[in-house]
Amino acid sequence: MNTYIGRFAKSFLVVATLCTKLVFAQGTDAVAISTLQDDVLKVAVTRDSFDDEYDSQLWIRRYVEHFAAEHNVQIEWTVVPFNESWLLAGSDQVDLVATNVASFPDRISEGGTFSKPFLFERRALRIDPKNQGRFSHINDFIGYTVGVVNGMAAQRDVDRRAPEGVNIYRAETFAELYAEYDAGNLDAIAEAEYYSLDGKVIPSHSDDIVLIDHHDLNPGQREESVFVVRDKSTNLLEATNAFIDRVRFPL
Repeated sequence: MNTYIGRFAKSFLVVATLCTKLVFAQGTDAVAISTLQDDVLKVAVTRDSFDDEYDSQLWIRRYVEHFAAEHNVQIEWTVVPFNESWLLAGSDQVDLVATNVASFPDRISEGGTFSKPFLFERRALRIDPKNQGRFSHINDFIGYTVGVVNGMAAQRDVDRRAPEGVNIYRAETFAELYAEYDAGNLDAIAEAEYYSLDGKVIPSHSDDIVLIDHHDLNPGQREESVFVVRDKSTNLLEATNAFIDRVRFPL
């Protein structure tokens, strides 16, 4: 009797272990991925230091770190300018572009593929709270200066909407843009309000920052953010999409 129970318990333990492994594998999208370097995920980002918890690049970094941990790979961060960063996966410089690229058709490039979207944005202008009575719309900035980063959706938006007489300062990096703003040389910065896929605002600033003139880049259409995945990194796109389906952004 004891021998029978012992065999049953042993068999049950084996089955339970197998089931646990299967659930774990399914839960973490466990699929073998190949990358530029074995066990290393090379990821393009626009910066690797952050001043506060409101930084969208920090959210993306943590999201990618969670993905890498589940797939047991180390991350090699590559800091790059935003403009044309979406080309880096297709040119075999990185496995994943995580610079918060919007999925515009003219950003599609050979050798790299857009992942599923993980957030969406609406356009806005950041102003000093003391100027709330002066500015509410892009049309109010005639004779004033609005800053943008070249290559960003914000640049497209301001170029399209700004009336004649609005001065546009074109920075090459976010660091340059914010340095000019902090120095008092810009009256507004073209930014974004961030939303989870279910439409909830992701808090991206403290009370000492004011965003005005909220609108869609293209009326009635979501401006969706994606990763750009290197096609030659086998199974990486499938694993990334499965992760996005399963893990809500931001963490």
